Amino acid sequence: MTNLINRRTLLKAGAGAALGTGLFGLTACGDDGAPSSSASGGAGTPKRGGTLRWAVAAGNATQVADPAKAGGTMPLLIATNCYDTLVRADENYQLTPALATEWESTPDALTWTFKLRQGVKFHDGSPLTAQDVVYSFKRILDPALAAVGLAQIGPYLQASGIVAADPSTVKLTLTKPNAFIPVLVSAAGFSIVKDGTTDFKTGNGTGPFTLTGFDAAARTSLARFDGYWQDGKPYLDAVQIVVIAEDATRLQAVTSGSQDVVDNITGANTLLLKGNVEPYMLKNGGWVGLTMFGDTAPFNNQKIIQAMQYAADRKKIMSVVAPGIDIISPDIPIPPADPFFPSGLQPRPYDPDRAKALLKEAGVSGTFGFDVYAYEGDKLDTAVSFKSTAEAAGINANVITWPHATFFTDIFKKKPAIGISVARLHISQALPRLYGKGGDLNITHFTNPQFDELVAQATATTDQAQQKKLFGDALALVNDGAANVIPGWEGQVYGKNRKVQGLSAANGAHMYLAGAYLT
Repeated sequence: MTNLINRRTLLKAGAGAALGTGLFGLTACGDDGAPSSSASGGAGTPKRGGTLRWAVAAGNATQVADPAKAGGTMPLLIATNCYDTLVRADENYQLTPALATEWESTPDALTWTFKLRQGVKFHDGSPLTAQDVVYSFKRILDPALAAVGLAQIGPYLQASGIVAADPSTVKLTLTKPNAFIPVLVSAAGFSIVKDGTTDFKTGNGTGPFTLTGFDAAARTSLARFDGYWQDGKPYLDAVQIVVIAEDATRLQAVTSGSQDVVDNITGANTLLLKGNVEPYMLKNGGWVGLTMFGDTAPFNNQKIIQAMQYAADRKKIMSVVAPGIDIISPDIPIPPADPFFPSGLQPRPYDPDRAKALLKEAGVSGTFGFDVYAYEGDKLDTAVSFKSTAEAAGINANVITWPHATFFTDIFKKKPAIGISVARLHISQALPRLYGKGGDLNITHFTNPQFDELVAQATATTDQAQQKKLFGDALALVNDGAANVIPGWEGQVYGKNRKVQGLSAANGAHMYLAGAYLT
């Protein structure tokens, strides 16, 4: 087609706007636990056979195996390995073909066309068609399903805009322009399921593994699908996933060899991955910080928020939360290496005296105290480290440790101040979800019509320079006005036995095992 944004243009654009790529390195550590410059994802000739044993930190009996509702670790592992998306995004938000081999948009970014890969089969042997994609996307838009992707795509797409142009072509006609649709639909929540599927207990995807067992609170088992569309893959015979909630026990499981891979390694535990065990890490895995309800006293006073930001010794906090990574940040939700990071924007310095002055201007006499809730791990490390550095500014953060198992039902979005970590999101999703009107992750209750308009304009334009400027202006508003303290970024870290090769991770706990093998 003429004058279209197409896949070849996108891939050639590199870190450009239509792709929205980020410079997000995949790194590993040497025996001393310090990050090295190379990844440890694969080495040598892949070897077929064997069962990969995997331990995850979290399980929940209420979770289901439906990829459209994949919000927890085990459902995400099912979605990324039993199903496929149209497009695959890596840790740098570089896009590669998956079930779609080509995609393109009209110049106004209102109509997107995806051409499907030929010869793809579901686990039951039936062929992939455009109708499967239409069904998958329409069910995501059904509010009754409560799909994880609804909040992201709902503002741009209605069911009537999803059409199978022919058996191998899908067209999405948007209600308003979005130049980042391929990035959006690369998430596991947009996995393609067979037309008419309502029962996901056994699963019927196009991914490299079939689902052979699922107990959301305890374990999941996967088996190799010999009809996978990538020739020769997967290499593994099976994957066995178990829940080990206790951090120390999970770490011991991988160091002792009873598990091959474990997730959610944080803080000083990353330095214990030595000898036969090594870290597999996305360096800019997510940001850590404190978030407050900015519309609720006392956090609706911006001078108090600014005082907290100046009371954070970011280097000291991050040396505890993510030792050896050393990524400190302004109070915004994208890392300094991201191509959309505003040039010249610096983190606020640690300045207890300035924090005291701001508290005085806010009408605070004496010590400013508040409760902050967090659960064990990086969230608690962040809150406790902030408490330590903020005392010099006359701020007393009363840290309340809450069980992980009930944090997201009892505390998250309910208590006005929490310690939190948030997996890296592409800027086109991070800003509207975290700070936009109606954003599903707007845990600071940030509201600013100018911000919403800037984000809308940046998302609609296909001009890369304009995207960077508009997103930059929106980020400045967040840095100066949102009720959060974001001292820096931590890695998304897995501990793995050195015999495990070929892992491929992406942002948001997406782990792809088609190329994984045991040496």
